[in-house]
Amino acid sequence: MSRLITYWKQFLKKKSIKQQILLAMMLICVISAVALGSIVFSFSKKTIEDNYQRASEYNLDVSSGIIEIYLKNIVELSRTLLNNDSFKDIFTKETSGNSYFSARNATIIGRALGDIGEQNIYIQNITVVNQNGNIGYYSKLNYQSGKMQRYYKEENILEADWILEAGKAEGKEVFYGYNILFDDSDSTFSLVKELRNPANGQVMGYLVINIRKTMFATAFGNTEEGYTTNRYMIIDRKESTAREGVVGTLLYYNGDMSSKDEILLAYIEGTGSGYLFSECHNEISDWEIVNVIERRELSRDSSYIGLVTVLVCIVMMLLCSIIANGISRLISKPLEILEKTIQTVGDGNFKVDAQFDESEIGKIGNQFKYMVNHNLDLHEKLLQSEIREKEAELLLLQSQINPHFLYNTLDSLYFMALINKADDIADMVQALSDNFKLSLNKGDKLITVADEIRKIETYMKIQNIRYHDRFELEIEVEEDILKEKILTFILQPIVENGICHGLEPKIGDNCLILLEGFRRDHMLIFRIQDNGVGMADIGQIENGYGIRNTRERLALFYGEEAIIEFYSEKGKGTEVVFSIPVLSDDTNAEEQEGEINNVSNGGCR
Repeated sequence: MSRLITYWKQFLKKKSIKQQILLAMMLICVISAVALGSIVFSFSKKTIEDNYQRASEYNLDVSSGIIEIYLKNIVELSRTLLNNDSFKDIFTKETSGNSYFSARNATIIGRALGDIGEQNIYIQNITVVNQNGNIGYYSKLNYQSGKMQRYYKEENILEADWILEAGKAEGKEVFYGYNILFDDSDSTFSLVKELRNPANGQVMGYLVINIRKTMFATAFGNTEEGYTTNRYMIIDRKESTAREGVVGTLLYYNGDMSSKDEILLAYIEGTGSGYLFSECHNEISDWEIVNVIERRELSRDSSYIGLVTVLVCIVMMLLCSIIANGISRLISKPLEILEKTIQTVGDGNFKVDAQFDESEIGKIGNQFKYMVNHNLDLHEKLLQSEIREKEAELLLLQSQINPHFLYNTLDSLYFMALINKADDIADMVQALSDNFKLSLNKGDKLITVADEIRKIETYMKIQNIRYHDRFELEIEVEEDILKEKILTFILQPIVENGICHGLEPKIGDNCLILLEGFRRDHMLIFRIQDNGVGMADIGQIENGYGIRNTRERLALFYGEEAIIEFYSEKGKGTEVVFSIPVLSDDTNAEEQEGEINNVSNGGCR
């Protein structure tokens, strides 16, 4: 992206202002047209899909209501068995030792089941089994009776999984998306019910009604609705009724069978971006009634809108190019005059006679004309003004850095504070005066350890006046090094750094700075500790200007022998230790000082 921007900038620089204006306006027009077209296309596509989905959901609600009516009718018919006293008596008292009812009882059972089956055209067969495993069967298709033989002779029907699920439902109807008795039948689905005696609530047995799936076709009415890929599905996604290895059972699908598995998987896993799904939940069966359509078919109208939008955008760009060309000419004409004028001045002709209009560019031209014609006079006036300004600044700076002026001023403030009995102010002024005198050090770069400590004490005095004696300074420096000379202003920045970043943020009054100094062989060792907030990243110290400045000054003056080290732990404080060589009597301090003249002193990090 950055390369493209760079290339575009270089490309524009090679063009005239007229061409730049024209290209800029064309680019804005193209971007606006593309953005507008994209928005219109996306909005129209989304609107068409939303409208279709709302209409589809309404149709699904209607279809779900029709299916619910059909299923409730079959449920009510199944419950009539519990009101048939002859059926209940035979069903519960059958004593046959095999899977058959006795001939007489089988006739009565068959008649009762037939009465139910004949009342609904979608019921294909009905099976009942009591607690003893005796099976009663009714079918409108005689050839299916042979399929029941495996339950009469080979398998114990009471050990089937659907028996367990029916028991869990405690008398409520359970719908399966397939035929639980005949797995090879794709034309029916099953209703399973645990039969309980209404008188005492005891389980009498189980009922299975296999229902024809043709029932669903009448629930959806006209399925085309002007679309070729519009399809309806009924899916059973209940885990309790699913066959092994099957996530969802497809009860009904009225589309191309070659694509049903793909669509079913896309719906269940939610991966079908090419399809638009609408769904409705059927309460009585706990099934999903789904409408699906390919998005590409819905986008036909939006594609037409997109094509019209593209044509409109092309016309807009043509009109914009004509308008942009005229505007660029209008803008560039006074610029061309201004350009020629500037070129004339560049050739040495300082008398400008060109005439400019009252436009913004014309005003710039007139201003340029005025500036050129009065350039020499203005230049001389500015030069004289700058000289006087610099002289005033030098005088002001000289008065600011005059030490006698500062000392006298501080002394006056000190005596005024004493006269007015403002002892705190007097102490602070005196400490500031002492600190300033020690810092100037008469211009000398070297200072005794004792004077450097006095400077720290005055600094701490000022800080304690500011913070109401919050800080405590402990000094443990060996007496025999107090007269040794060290580079000035190397201890105070460390102490100041500890106050600013270690002790000021700390909560409470237990704020301590410990300064230790001693001699070891030819080295002076100084250790400055604080019990402040500390830090987790010791590298933060190095980022401070004061610490970095101190390190550089030590290195320039003492060379590689000077060592400065930092230790810190968050919540416990910070420790700074540095070692510097003892200066011998014949040390040429002036040479060493010259090396650091360009390094300024620093304060807090």
